[in-house]
Amino acid sequence: MRAMSRKSLVVLLATSLSLFLLLAASSQRVDGWSAFDEAYFHRDGAKTKHKSNITDPAYAKPNHGRHCESFPDTSNILLVMKTGASESFARIPTQLLTVLSCLDDFLIFSDMDQEIAGYKIHDSLSTVLEEAKNGNSDFDLYRRQKACIVDQEGCNKLGDPAKEGWNLDKYKNIHMAEKTYAMRPDYDWYVFVDADSYVLWPNLVQWLKSLNHKKKFYLGSVALLGGFSFGHGGSGYVLSQAAMADFAGGHPGIGNAWDLKAKEECCGDYVFAKAMKEVSGTPVQQVWPTINGEKPATLPFGFSHWCHPIVTMHHLNSEEINGFWDWERRHTQAQHNASQPDAQRPLLIKDIYHQYLGSLLVESRIDWDNRANDRYYLDATDAKHNWEQWQIDRTKKPEEMNDLEAKAHLSFQDCAAACKSLPPEQCFSYRYMPGLCMTAKAFALGHPVKKNDKGERMMSGWDVKKIKKFIEQQGECDEIHWPKVDDKESGLW
Repeated sequence: MRAMSRKSLVVLLATSLSLFLLLAASSQRVDGWSAFDEAYFHRDGAKTKHKSNITDPAYAKPNHGRHCESFPDTSNILLVMKTGASESFARIPTQLLTVLSCLDDFLIFSDMDQEIAGYKIHDSLSTVLEEAKNGNSDFDLYRRQKACIVDQEGCNKLGDPAKEGWNLDKYKNIHMAEKTYAMRPDYDWYVFVDADSYVLWPNLVQWLKSLNHKKKFYLGSVALLGGFSFGHGGSGYVLSQAAMADFAGGHPGIGNAWDLKAKEECCGDYVFAKAMKEVSGTPVQQVWPTINGEKPATLPFGFSHWCHPIVTMHHLNSEEINGFWDWERRHTQAQHNASQPDAQRPLLIKDIYHQYLGSLLVESRIDWDNRANDRYYLDATDAKHNWEQWQIDRTKKPEEMNDLEAKAHLSFQDCAAACKSLPPEQCFSYRYMPGLCMTAKAFALGHPVKKNDKGERMMSGWDVKKIKKFIEQQGECDEIHWPKVDDKESGLW
């Protein structure tokens, strides 16, 4: 028994020593700086002067695991995410595990106060004027959510949450900006995105370091409505400290000032842009394709989307967010581990092509939509097809067509031949439905589609030879195309 006791003691001491050495090594690994960190990356767990959005620190803590070791220092940037109570539990958990997981602070706004895994979701509409809500059907969803005594999914079976959520959404954006500045007034940059958006943090940090937050910036992917420019909300838009301080800080009650006006407009990002220009004199600046409304499967690769860094994407579902997050982390870590000279080169749109489309590029796919949509070829006099005016307007004029283009609408093979007869600036890809050939000066992966009501099938094609030559000519992107930003605060450049 005495010998056995000595043996047990030795084993216990050896185990304790091993555990101690393991913990010491882990601590040194996690807290140590590397050459890769020096430029703009920070150690895991870096402290921030800003408040946290965590409602229960013992339960919900930022998941600063190993995947955050090479994460950039975002301490001067606040992410503001917009969602709705009807979708929040479907979208936000994935964001918390990926895009938000290495952030020390962020804000999430919805159309109802909620809590997900200990994280506070703020009601952006809590201060909307009663005058704007009373008798307004736009707020039917808002009232139903407040009255719901079970889960929101169950209560929303009584209505149409997708349509109702869109109607309600247009009241959020200005109130979100006002509430954000009241809660977090000391950030250099404010990035507003949707819950189905994706943020590429290393690229965003590197880009914003080149800009002066003390000047008024409202940066986005510009959309037009009635000739008025606004930053597309799903793509995301960026406001500098100066812009936020002037707009939200310098105009108390700005949200209520637009409550009644919002009812007459279509959407929150449009209302926000109108308020920014009218109240602050700050119009949106175009920074597309760096701020982008597409996702890997729909990005239009080509001349406008290649040697360009990208900082946001839109319309990603949870599976797509998780997949891109995993690849982005591995891509960044691979550069780090290899100690490449361009280790801090931003992730470019061409990198996304090689990961998502390159190995899948084929001549054609049936029951597939590759989103070719720039130019149409059809016979406007064909009585079998009831073409809409917008389709006819997008058709190339007969006198501008070559002989192969004139036959492009007859078959998929003719459509392919027409595309291949054109220079790459005019056609990289095409798709075909009976009687209609559509071409594009870009190439995207796209998605599968069903037969239409007439039993007709869509076919998509890519001019692989032309695409491969284009990629070869672009080389390694020695010149990186960051967006041009007017720092004179004079509007669109």
